[in-house]
Order: sequence, then C-alpha cells, then structure tokens
Amino acid sequence: MIFNVSRPFIGTVLLLSAGCGFEHHAPIHSAELPPLSSQVLHSTRLWLDLSDNVPENTCVAPGDARVLCFESLRSELGAALGRSLWTSFPSIEFGSGEHRPGDYVLHVSLGLEALPPDASGPGWSAGARGSWRVERDGHTLAGEQVASRSRSEFAYGAPLGVGAGEVIDAVAVRIGLTMGALPESHVVLPVPLPPVATAPLPTPSPKGSAVGEHPSSAL
Repeated sequence: MIFNVSRPFIGTVLLLSAGCGFEHHAPIHSAELPPLSSQVLHSTRLWLDLSDNVPENTCVAPGDARVLCFESLRSELGAALGRSLWTSFPSIEFGSGEHRPGDYVLHVSLGLEALPPDASGPGWSAGARGSWRVERDGHTLAGEQVASRSRSEFAYGAPLGVGAGEVIDAVAVRIGLTMGALPESHVVLPVPLPPVATAPLPTPSPKGSAVGEHPSSAL
C-alpha cells in the first residue's frame, strides 16, 4: 500500500528530528590530580553540601552559538573536592545526614559558562563562578567567592568539557589548600591500644625426624 504524505508534513517531521540534535554535549573530563599534602590533620569528619543550583547537567547558550550542555557537573565537582580534601579529614560524607558536634560542613555553589575567543587566546574557554564556605557548630570558619577560566584553545562543543574539568579542578584545589590550612581547635587524644603478648616462634623439626624427637637420636 502506498501512502500519500504531503510535503508540509514531511518538512515538519524532518525539522523536529533535526531539532533533537541542535545542542552540543560536552562531558566534563576532570584531571586525575595527585592528593594534596595536608598541612593540618582535622579531628572530625567533613560533610560536603553542594547547592541545589549545581545540577548534574547544565546548558548554556553564549550569544548566537548553539546550545551547549555540560554533562556530569555535580558528579565531577563532588569527585574533585573529595580528591582535594581527603588527606585533611578522617572522612568525607556527601549529602545531608546527622551532623555531630564538631563536624565540618562545606557548602559549595558553582556554575559553568562558555567564553568566546578574545585577547587571551584563539579558541573558546570554559569559565566557572561560585562561592564556598565551611562551618563548624554553626560558626563560619572560612569562605570566599571564586572564579576561574580554562585555556583559550578549545573548539566550541564537546572539547569544552576538558576546559570545564580544568576550572572545576582549579576551584577544588583552591578549596582544599585553604581548608587544609585551617587550625584544628579540638584536641582529640588517641585511644591507647591494649598490650600485645609475644613469644618466640617454635623451631621447626629437621626433615626425617619424628615429631618431638631429638635429631641425634636418629643416628
């Protein structure tokens, strides 16, 4: 059977199909940063609270450029902060939970943008802007507004995911270095371990000797 389909209908279908791929997708690629050397060892755990305005995927549309969607922003930011902070705190907890007295709480807000070529370089770059603050028992210990810009050498589209990873890592390292220098006011004495009894290892019997038999008796 041959269906008679009008040309306007075909044009509409083709337009809708093309519209599904109009935006660029840029998966964020963070670097595998080495752990930061801790300046201060803190005595209690750290809670990481990412703001609700930090989505998993975020889309931007700079000027007349096609929509660009950065993917895995929330996951990559959490992972980068974990890599930058784990040497300073006994444990890092993500999300909300039961905060105990003395726990640290780190609040982080961060957004991404795509920046067009300018005097800084011939290509596009990724930018990040946000703020952070760390609290303990309801008191703010440190915090600041932050901004960073990646290299200006990326093509518009998926390659900007690498640039986004650069600025996320830069912000995470900045937070990690600052928090790693916070003085620890709570002195926690180590719990003494119980004593360990020791004894010499038993001497193994030579080959061919009966168990418990002196070697000279076999001669």
